Amino acid sequence: MMERSGSRIRWRDGLGWVLIYALIWALFAEGDGWPIGVPSILLAAGLSLWLGLNPWNPSLRALPGFVWFFLGRMALGAWDVAVRALHPRRPLQPAWLDYQLRSESPRVRLMLSALVGLLPGTLASRVEADCMRVHVLDQRQSWEPTVVELEARLVRLMCAEGGR
Repeated sequence: MMERSGSRIRWRDGLGWVLIYALIWALFAEGDGWPIGVPSILLAAGLSLWLGLNPWNPSLRALPGFVWFFLGRMALGAWDVAVRALHPRRPLQPAWLDYQLRSESPRVRLMLSALVGLLPGTLASRVEADCMRVHVLDQRQSWEPTVVELEARLVRLMCAEGGR
């Protein structure tokens, strides 16, 4: 029974890696190049399994709220950037600021730094220790609560136990 359960988990992990790598291939290759992509995807998935890596298993319960929050913040940020572009007199105060990370998960930290860069008006440049360096268009705006909420939602989405 234990062997069957382990085999089932290995198949699930393999399928997870294949799906993740296929999505990455489809995004970067713009849906082309599958004769090269399929063997590459299978090799990458096999290597991931051989190295003992587990694919990301998101919390399906947290996924809709995360997507809604992120898309909403992207829309609000895009609107703000558009208004600033159309009204050149609207003042900007760009700055590099430090954000104190709360999560210890390397996956959460990596995703947070990538997703902060997708929010209009912000960009994460590096993570050192427990600090992420963030560039903002206007330091007078309340940017930090959005990043705090994004990090908390990533923890709920990516960490099965909801832990750090």
